[in-house]
Amino acid sequence: MAEATPTALRVLQVSAFFAAHGGGIEIVAGALADRLGGPGLHVHWLASGRPEHAPAQRAGLTAEAVRAWDPLEARIGLPMPLWGPTGLWRLWKAVGAAYLVHVHDYLYQPTLAALLFAALRRRPVVITQHVGEIPFRSARARALLSLLNRRLGAPLLARAARAVFVGAPVKDYFTGLTRFARTPRLIPNGVDLARFHDRPREEAGLRSDRVLRLLFVGRFVEKKGVHLLRHCLDLPGCHWTFVGWGPMPPADGDSATVRLAGRLPPQEIVGEYQAADLLVLPSVGEGFPLVVQEALACGTPVLVSRDVAQAFPARDRRCVFEVDLGGPDPAAALRAALRSLAADPTALRAAREPARALAQQWSWERCALAYREVYRQAVSSGA
Repeated sequence: MAEATPTALRVLQVSAFFAAHGGGIEIVAGALADRLGGPGLHVHWLASGRPEHAPAQRAGLTAEAVRAWDPLEARIGLPMPLWGPTGLWRLWKAVGAAYLVHVHDYLYQPTLAALLFAALRRRPVVITQHVGEIPFRSARARALLSLLNRRLGAPLLARAARAVFVGAPVKDYFTGLTRFARTPRLIPNGVDLARFHDRPREEAGLRSDRVLRLLFVGRFVEKKGVHLLRHCLDLPGCHWTFVGWGPMPPADGDSATVRLAGRLPPQEIVGEYQAADLLVLPSVGEGFPLVVQEALACGTPVLVSRDVAQAFPARDRRCVFEVDLGGPDPAAALRAALRSLAADPTALRAAREPARALAQQWSWERCALAYREVYRQAVSSGA
């Protein structure tokens, strides 16, 4: 196991899962752990998973997998890992060995425990909040999440040494709930431009036909808007590819116009982005979905909900299209937006160059540098 040098800033990073789990939050945590650890900074990453899910140990990075029980994800698509006494004891010791604790999203048992242990052991805390308000169809679910955000999330974020948000809508939401002791930071996620890039259309395996290729990438859950996509599968002249997994499949199976690709590794998802004419992600309650950034880097324009569109630090309407899903019939609104875009496929395909250009604003290296400054401020404040 790699050890921190005596002079290095020892940061404990806690997330619900490792990047191998496939969710956006853990992929962000993995990208930061990979780029932050090095001279002057040692990252100790604790997350749920099996030992083989943890990244390899190296100078500047130690990763420790904690066995967890996750009873809800397979049933309803809600990942909620629970650590037992052994895992919590390992977390307690790791907090004590760290100078700073960095958690990703407050509303998980491991991250809540890390925040409690950090308070007991007087360690400064950085919280990166990825998710804000989620307009569940269930009134009970909406009320419960709102109560938790107001009574638990907002006070924790307000008292953190530094609070970081990945998108403006989530930042604005929590700013409306509390007054922060220190000005919160907005740090958009990065994207690996060496991996996610465009290539000539003929190399991407496209036929010279007039079929519009629509792509969805993500978990098959309500928050991602999968239930809305079921109403759009019969749009004429369109072929759908769904990459993902979850309890709410968008179709009953493959057909002439629908392909369920399942869960794919990143190197295969790149090809799906490159071959698509449009990424469709009608998700709500998210900070800034990584798949949107990855698609744009591959030259693929995107159709997203209005709150995701507002998360862009800089937006080009030639390649980032939005649909308002807040009305009485969001499925009809999404279908109408898709019909409008499909009516002019030539213009849609002309959006590839603006999409590539827009993605150049994001870099994991710039993101990591911003977090290094956040860490420095948090430790120097003594909070």
